[in-house]
Amino acid sequence: MEGLLCKVTIDQNIAQSYIIRMKRVFYSKAAEKSLARMQPKRRAAIFAKVDAFARGEEVDIRKLSGSDLYRIRVGQDRVILDDQGLVVLVVAAGPRGGIYKE
Repeated sequence: MEGLLCKVTIDQNIAQSYIIRMKRVFYSKAAEKSLARMQPKRRAAIFAKVDAFARGEEVDIRKLSGSDLYRIRVGQDRVILDDQGLVVLVVAAGPRGGIYKE
């Protein structure tokens, strides 16, 4: 096997599919405050789900009626966010019962 060279060509479309285009995520002061009060496992689950959305992975997301905001379901918690194309602003995060009343 010594001296054998292998030439590999990669199709441009295949190469581009491996490039991850991640949206930038920002958290509002209210979202940061509510996340800071949460248990570490719940907070980590919310961060993971928001990051998955920013990477373009499929998450349970719906548009809120009468608003330009979206919600992501993370177990019993909900994350309210504003998707602005390349930027995602997390407006609020918390338990599903009271998150919509803010």
